[in-house]
Amino acid sequence: MGQIIAGGEQFETHIEADYRGQVLKQGPDSGAVDAFGRVRVSEPFTLFDSTLRHSENANKWNATVTGSGTYSHSANESSVLMTVTASGDSVLRRTRQRFPYQPGKSLMVLQSFAGGTLQEGLTQEVGLFDNSNGVILRASGTTVQFVIRSSTTGSPVETVVNQNAWNIDTASWLDFTKTNIFLVDLEWLGVGRVRVGFVKDGEHYYCHEFNHANALDKVYMTTAVLPLSYRIATTNSTPATMKQICSSVMSEGGYEPAGAIYIAGRGAGTFAEISSETIVAVIRMASGRTDNVILPAQVDTSVGGNPASNVVAQWRLRLNPTISGVWSAADNGRGNVQVMSSGTFSGGTVVGGGLVAARSDVEFSPESGLALSLGTNAAGESDILALTIQCSSSQEATGLIGWKEVL
Repeated sequence: MGQIIAGGEQFETHIEADYRGQVLKQGPDSGAVDAFGRVRVSEPFTLFDSTLRHSENANKWNATVTGSGTYSHSANESSVLMTVTASGDSVLRRTRQRFPYQPGKSLMVLQSFAGGTLQEGLTQEVGLFDNSNGVILRASGTTVQFVIRSSTTGSPVETVVNQNAWNIDTASWLDFTKTNIFLVDLEWLGVGRVRVGFVKDGEHYYCHEFNHANALDKVYMTTAVLPLSYRIATTNSTPATMKQICSSVMSEGGYEPAGAIYIAGRGAGTFAEISSETIVAVIRMASGRTDNVILPAQVDTSVGGNPASNVVAQWRLRLNPTISGVWSAADNGRGNVQVMSSGTFSGGTVVGGGLVAARSDVEFSPESGLALSLGTNAAGESDILALTIQCSSSQEATGLIGWKEVL
């Protein structure tokens, strides 16, 4: 029990501790509520997760290396070791996909890592960020910081808060070189709150909050649709290694992608004879629009008009085949997606498929759509998703891909 005076009035306080003697936190700065101050009572909806048990997960992560920087997978540690050894070295690992933010729902990010020894000239970063916007935990030399990066002025500008100025908990217990779980939850809505901290001993330790509502004259960052990133860079010649471990992005309170379903493909207008595996619909993000989330929503296929023909067709979704053909803008007029309905292809990873004897339509769940959402390679070039059909014998066939756009 204790007393405080606020607004000229005296109040009694009540403090509870657990069996370890740690104070149980309650209220707006505790882990008991989400970014909107609502009590956490429902299971979060996982938008993305990544573990590194058997590989570096190149299907989920891009890597950009400069100088003599290196990265290597450690199966024993279920980690990727990112190492720099000379001035100018850097290693950046960033997800191929960006993750949708749904207004009115708290977006939570968890990223585990083990930092290298803090030293002048060494920068280590973990967070939800790209080169223009994001929320970052940074060790700049020997100083640990929380950062909001924003491009609302047209170029990146950072709000940097050093550890000794964190406004909830300065975390004197934090050892950046040990394994840690970085925690972010945010309400964007352009002007919402961002909380940052760590998960320690099973509890959420929020260390700082960035409050923006009724404080700024514009949004605090251009978008919350961002990738996860890990980065290490140095301007000295002392070797250092940061370890990337696990990551998760969650929408608290579920996720229901809204909006129209746009379609591309041959459709009824091109009901052509098909025998060998043939392209009928292809989509990719347009150049300059690769910072969006394109969610495949459905596949429609149709084969022949005579069920007695006994022709069976197999449809496949191929990710990133080599394509030869003519791209055109999707006819929804939004400029975010390019499409193709004929051409030649080779390779690509089969990420979906099925059999059809007459007509088939498959609607993807939110989970499936997120797993198939278009990403980019390290150069920023869009993934390609192609729908193909192969018939057991020559038969007229056609197909469509449907998608939703999260901007």
